[in-house]
Amino acid sequence: MTIFIALSALMALCAAFIIALPLLRGLRGRQTAAPAQDAANVAIYTDQQAELEADLVNGVLSQAQYDLAKHELERRLLQDVQPASAPTASVMTTRWPGIVVALIVPLLAIGLYLKIGNPNALDPAALNPPATDPMITQLQQVETLLPKLEQRLQAQPNDPTGWDMLGKSYMALERYSEAVKAYAKLAELQPREAQVFADYADAQAMAQGQTLTGKPTELIAQALKLDPTNGKALYLAGFAAQEAGKPKDAIAHWEKLIAQLPPDSEGAAVLRQNLAELKQQMGGQVRAQTGASVSGQVRLAATLKGKPAPQDTLFVFARAVEGPKMPLAMLRVQVKDLPVNFMLDDSMAMSPQMKLSNFPEVVIVARVSKSGAAVPQPGDLEGVSAPVKLGTKNIAVEISKQIQ
Repeated sequence: MTIFIALSALMALCAAFIIALPLLRGLRGRQTAAPAQDAANVAIYTDQQAELEADLVNGVLSQAQYDLAKHELERRLLQDVQPASAPTASVMTTRWPGIVVALIVPLLAIGLYLKIGNPNALDPAALNPPATDPMITQLQQVETLLPKLEQRLQAQPNDPTGWDMLGKSYMALERYSEAVKAYAKLAELQPREAQVFADYADAQAMAQGQTLTGKPTELIAQALKLDPTNGKALYLAGFAAQEAGKPKDAIAHWEKLIAQLPPDSEGAAVLRQNLAELKQQMGGQVRAQTGASVSGQVRLAATLKGKPAPQDTLFVFARAVEGPKMPLAMLRVQVKDLPVNFMLDDSMAMSPQMKLSNFPEVVIVARVSKSGAAVPQPGDLEGVSAPVKLGTKNIAVEISKQIQ
């Protein structure tokens, strides 16, 4: 912006100079012309005076005629030749337009720009304001309103809604120890609310270093005792069981929860992924409650080694031999996990109406997707097993061809 102002001032001065220059030139011309004209008039007067004197000597003019002619000549000389002070006054009078123009032009330009221009447009910060993160804005609002909420609860300590809001505010601001105190008070006010104990467990786990061992597990159990279907309690219970080395209990909690969620929801997708990873860690030994499953191993053919990137997505899924071609159960991992031991069952169903147990024979498809999309695309790598019956184990699938 400083550079712009400097350039603008320079341009205004140039414009003023261009406008004033003719005035100044005219003035200088007049100043130069005035003395030259006066000198010419004086020279003429001298010549005429000499002629008058010659005529008087030669008897052409009488003394009276000579005096009259000389008086007239002097009068004309006084009219034609200005006094010495006159040019100075004329110069000062003529100089003012140039000075005024030189001052008014830049001042007028600046005034007009400030009136109708937009100085902020020269500020890069104004042209490109920093993006505001909505989450940061919300947290700032929470932090601003928090003191008022704390004061209100001091005046009304038996307000469960206020304590619930206070606990959630502390959690959002990552003030976990204070959130624990807020939920402890809320649990005293609402000892029969499962959600209160689930939130209390979450706060306690975060306050003690993101572990569910100990008191958080006790609070989760209390929540499930009050409401065995509470979603947050079931979700936390799965992690608590996994942390305690009880994968079967974790699977039971998450399968119970996934049954309550819409099949195409993000939460259901996350849980299916958690279940798949957990079952893979168990080496394919855990089976779904329905008992319908297939298991085996996926390998990459030696001829394709080095072709996919380690971070490329690997889909392993079962598809009906006869019927719709949509996956009945799916596992999603990465190429770096190869060779992959898999087990597919009804808990990994993409839709409740299209489960593995509804079809007697399936094929196992393993596909490496560069794009991460489940729909096959040219360049993807794929391997397909022969048809197998439900309950078949040790299925070998080799990824050996590239989709064209």
